[in-house]
Amino acid sequence: MAKPNELLATSLAELRGVTQNGTRSVVKSEELSRVHRERLQANGFLEDIMKGWLAVNSRPSANNRIDTAWSTVYWEFIARYLDDRFPDDWRLSPEASVALWSDNHSIPAQAIVRSSKANNQLVKLPSNTSLYLLRTRETEPAETRNQLRLMPIEESICNLSPEAWKTSATDVIAAIGSIRGTSTLLQHLLDGGRSHVGGRIAGALRHLGRARDADTIIKALESAGYNPHEDNPFDPTAELTKLDARRTQAPSATRIKNLWAKMGKDALDHIGFQQVRINDRDGYIAEINERYVADALNSLSIEGYEVSEELIRRVQDGKWEPDENARDHETKNALAAKGYRLAFEEVREDIRKILDGAPTGELLEARHQDWFRAMFSPSVTAGIIKAHQLAGYRSHNVYLRGSSHVPLPPHAIADAMDALFESISEESDARVKAILAPFLFTYIHPFPDGNGRTARFMMNALLAESGAPWTVIPVTRRDEYMNALEEASQYENIVPITKFVSELVNAPPPSTEATAARIDN
Repeated sequence: MAKPNELLATSLAELRGVTQNGTRSVVKSEELSRVHRERLQANGFLEDIMKGWLAVNSRPSANNRIDTAWSTVYWEFIARYLDDRFPDDWRLSPEASVALWSDNHSIPAQAIVRSSKANNQLVKLPSNTSLYLLRTRETEPAETRNQLRLMPIEESICNLSPEAWKTSATDVIAAIGSIRGTSTLLQHLLDGGRSHVGGRIAGALRHLGRARDADTIIKALESAGYNPHEDNPFDPTAELTKLDARRTQAPSATRIKNLWAKMGKDALDHIGFQQVRINDRDGYIAEINERYVADALNSLSIEGYEVSEELIRRVQDGKWEPDENARDHETKNALAAKGYRLAFEEVREDIRKILDGAPTGELLEARHQDWFRAMFSPSVTAGIIKAHQLAGYRSHNVYLRGSSHVPLPPHAIADAMDALFESISEESDARVKAILAPFLFTYIHPFPDGNGRTARFMMNALLAESGAPWTVIPVTRRDEYMNALEEASQYENIVPITKFVSELVNAPPPSTEATAARIDN
């Protein structure tokens, strides 16, 4: 008689086949026999999404994947569920389509789906999300992107609700900025006789700096016998980025530029510390050294590493000896501590350059990948990760547990990072840089690992430019920190993270500072 572990292994092999060797994370209940399905559910390898649909849990020890990581399977489920229910006869709404055309894969509270086979039904999904299945008169054309059927980009812009231009301005601007000229937009406007929409789009283009394109749309509509009324559909009080009038821009780059423009004013209005000049540069570096132990302990703990103050000090004092202490060599916590120390030393030397007047945008662009490589070089030496993983930006999608925000896809990272460093270079207030740059770095999430640590290093490098002290984010306030980042990611509200960082900048030095040994420069 087969043992329980043997039976489970058989069911796992069956699951691997159904998921095409693990490349899929969503399965229909009917794809597995009842015996296999119930065994896998009992052992945490499958979880219910809704009746007839299951999510594969690759980490069965982490319960409730659907509750904590719905974003990891959401879009795959949407594509498979809708393909199964409405084969070749569905597409997402204008608002959802514009978001995805603009590289925004964050999870909406409700996605509207259009299909001639729909029945105006609300489908409730996990994590308080839902689908609304809207019935249309006929099958509508769609463009497929990553298995999702979208409304063509020009058509989706022409069909946006007036409210969406205000509530989803970042998505809309990123999508418009990727369209060259006006000919494709005019085809939709003229074919449908939509002069009122044309006036709205013309007003948007003029507001964004593309006056020539705005004039072209108005003149074309007038030539066709229409009388368009030009109107700026955006919130007139919002700070929005200007588009390049001569060339198209990658949606991800426009997104980052617009978020910086929009959030910069709010950050400046709520920053709670002054910008000062550092005259005693050696003294400032000495203070950074004194805060290292507390910083490493908290920053690594925020990322889930189990590090002790004793381990941090051993690494700090050069007493981390993997050849003599096998436990250190084998432990990911010790490798993380060593990598953090190496990266800290790189950052500290770059702060010296910043205090000497080095332009921060250029310096961070040149050096942020060096920090990343230093952080993970011990893991390469130990054979834990492959050397090619230090090559640069990630080549795969990532998902953040507990967050509805989905970082940019791999193809969008380079353009977004270019826009980030341009924004840093163009910003005159170092305090604004210290708030926005680390947030947008985590928003992009360019590296396969270490993004949070790198962002906090970036924050402190830019705080140095503003004259503020090296600031430690306590692990005891991790939830508050993550909630503030989520608020900025999902709702473009930078105020909570601005107030949070400001409070910490003004807080007394970390408690472990009193016992930290002075580190040699």
